[in-house]
Amino acid sequence: MFTRIHHVAFLVGDLDEASAAFESQFGVEQLTRREMTGDFELAVALYPVGESLVELITPTTDSGWVYETWREQGDGFFHIAFEVDDVHERMAELQAAGVAFDSDAPQEGLDWLVATLDADASVVPMQLVEDEKTMDERIAAFRTSEGRTS
Repeated sequence: MFTRIHHVAFLVGDLDEASAAFESQFGVEQLTRREMTGDFELAVALYPVGESLVELITPTTDSGWVYETWREQGDGFFHIAFEVDDVHERMAELQAAGVAFDSDAPQEGLDWLVATLDADASVVPMQLVEDEKTMDERIAAFRTSEGRTS
């Protein structure tokens, strides 16, 4: 069912501070930093780690579900995302087996499709992700979009 761990996300109150600590403590280089609006209202810093990504996420407003989650839980683990070949198909299979999702259909993530399992219906906060790019393609795409060539 899963092809790999696509990303692991951590929720933080201060993205600048968390990013600086993550980079200095673990010697990793930030791939990109983006803001999302609409249902999300968040900023995310992405780090490639092997064939997966680490996301550091912070709310960008004092309202909404990302902010409320951070306010209730503080800094820490947010979710794990498993890559699948076809997110629509896997979502339908899981729904048929009684698994609940936060929405009726996958949503656009940063540059991939995401289906989020209902928090009350899964052992840990979990997403299914369909990403057409390999990790090398993903790194190249983000770096190119930001004008970096290395």
